Amino acid sequence: MNYKTNPLAFTGIFAVPDVVVDENLRLASAVHFRTILYMLRHGTKGSISVSDIAKATGNDEEDISDALIFWEERGLLVKDGSQPKPPVTAEIFAAETASKSPVSETPPVTATVKKVEEIPVVKPNHEQVAARLQESEELRLLFAEAQNILGKTVGYDGQSTLIMMHDSYGLPVEVILMAIEFNKARGKTGFSSISKTGKEWSELEIDSIEGAIEYIEEHNIIDETWHKLRSMTEITNKNPTQKQKRFLNAWTKEYGYNADMIFFAYEESVDNTGKASFEYMDKVLSNWYKNSVKTPQDIQREKLRWQQQRTKSAPKKDTKQKPPGERREPTFDVSAFTSKAVGIKYTPPKDDD
Repeated sequence: MNYKTNPLAFTGIFAVPDVVVDENLRLASAVHFRTILYMLRHGTKGSISVSDIAKATGNDEEDISDALIFWEERGLLVKDGSQPKPPVTAEIFAAETASKSPVSETPPVTATVKKVEEIPVVKPNHEQVAARLQESEELRLLFAEAQNILGKTVGYDGQSTLIMMHDSYGLPVEVILMAIEFNKARGKTGFSSISKTGKEWSELEIDSIEGAIEYIEEHNIIDETWHKLRSMTEITNKNPTQKQKRFLNAWTKEYGYNADMIFFAYEESVDNTGKASFEYMDKVLSNWYKNSVKTPQDIQREKLRWQQQRTKSAPKKDTKQKPPGERREPTFDVSAFTSKAVGIKYTPPKDDD
């Protein structure tokens, strides 16, 4: 059955550049086309935010970010403050990516590498992706399983990201799939987040299912602890920073403290510094750990012991009464001092004539 456009639908129209269809119909995913259509319809009126597009299209913000990068690379979109450039044809883009990103020649990351580079914006082109799929049954399995996990078609950007996680970060297919599951459980289905997890796992040398499981379990504990701690305190950020994650990991994994004990350390920090200082909390929890403080009752015991030590070490006052003849007279007017203390106006005595 053939179709044609309905002329009655052209009561309102907007321009779509030829290059959108002519050069990118095969490469762009559904999210890419939703993004560019929304931008072409509304982008001429001013800058559009990622959240606006995500809300209008019903897609994840990170997927929208990936799509914006896709169209920016091809010259269809321009960032604020940047100069426009001519759109990139498929031939030019393929030539550029082939010279900058030869996937088949990229050596895998070895176990000794502790720091890896971010996956570059310029990724394998469509022909390179197709070639890697043809030669690797593992990658075909990776794409199929990734689509099942995410519940959506993995387009060109997703495919190129997964290939580079495998080829450049040196992650096995089963570990990449666990990274996808890990991100999906946190509501992050964009490939920019997935690639960040892959980068971190590569740096941590997580290259096995066992290593990935250990990482995920640790972060589940951190997430649960953070959620409970937020509900008990005035902490406002939804997710902990990387620095806070390191503290939480030490407190929960090494010290064995739960959110309740961490809350008591939070109170100590607020009482003594006037704010929630994770550095101060770390000192408190480290001291408790060294002194086998494991419960709220132990905290009270430790406080009592500390107070007793202070009492013993404080200098004793001399309460022995001196003989009347040895008492030293005050060097100030006692009546004036007493009157001032109780708020009575003091009138000094007149000298006798």
